[in-house]
Amino acid sequence: MSQKARYFKIGLFVIGAVSLAVFAVILLGAGKWFEAKTMVETYFIESVQGLEVGAPVRIHGVPVGRVESIHLAREEYDLPMNTQGKFPFKGVVVVRMSVRPSVVVRSPEEDEKTIMKIAADAGFRFRLASQGITGVLYIESEFLDPERYPPMAIAWTPKTPYIPSAPSTISELGTDLRSIARKLDQVEFEKVTKDLDAMILSVTRLVKDVQAEQLGAEAKLVMTELRATVQDARRVLDSPHVAKTLEDFHRTADDLSHTAKTVRLATEQLPDLMARVNRSVRRVDALLVGQGEKVDDVFENLRSVSEELRYLTKTIEQYPSQVLFGEPPPRSQTVPR
Repeated sequence: MSQKARYFKIGLFVIGAVSLAVFAVILLGAGKWFEAKTMVETYFIESVQGLEVGAPVRIHGVPVGRVESIHLAREEYDLPMNTQGKFPFKGVVVVRMSVRPSVVVRSPEEDEKTIMKIAADAGFRFRLASQGITGVLYIESEFLDPERYPPMAIAWTPKTPYIPSAPSTISELGTDLRSIARKLDQVEFEKVTKDLDAMILSVTRLVKDVQAEQLGAEAKLVMTELRATVQDARRVLDSPHVAKTLEDFHRTADDLSHTAKTVRLATEQLPDLMARVNRSVRRVDALLVGQGEKVDDVFENLRSVSEELRYLTKTIEQYPSQVLFGEPPPRSQTVPR
């Protein structure tokens, strides 16, 4: 095989591979290219930096389309000048988007423009939203208050169905901060500070006057009550009952002192007394140990004497005359009737 034939085959293979790749790309992308689309447009006054062609269009986070083009309004439309010779819409940005037809209409009989007009009147708005902290923007759509977010007044006829826009959350926050800053600039802080100082001085002076009057009245009342208390105390102290009570108290104190001395003396003698008692107890123990049998006889005799005395007592209780006459009286015989 010649060198030229080999190069021809290589070139033919490369051309065929490229053709197959192009055909595959066309075949895979044909669905998107020939897919039915509904074009809509909206206008933004704020900056759209971060929004790119191909950015998603979402309704409550659900992708329904994509951004097709981003242009200035003066590039798309013939804007009229105002009386000062200026373009009032020179900062307006036109964003066109393609959305799935099924999102707009549910059947072929429905008119897209009519449906979009009804949705716009009900508060359907497009607004810019950020994807995280990267700064990449996308279009978010939702229903808002139509009175708070009215449609922009335009001086041209839109090329595609028009849906109004609403400021983004960041834009609204910036607007509110600027409004607050302007209001703060209009506040005369120096005058307010002077008026506040004067008011504080007046209030302080008034409080001092009121406190002085109240303190004077309260001081008089306290002195009156204190004087009455002193008089009552003097009257009580001058009473004879108090003097007698003091004398009794002194007498009781003297008695307590004498009693305390006696108790102290008895306490001092207590060890000697206890020693004597202990010696006596030891002597009794020794006596009982040495005379054990005699003591038993004594207790036996005492027991016999006790029994005789008990018998004598009972006899005297029953027959008192026996003590005087000797023998007990004979028993009386009962004669039956």
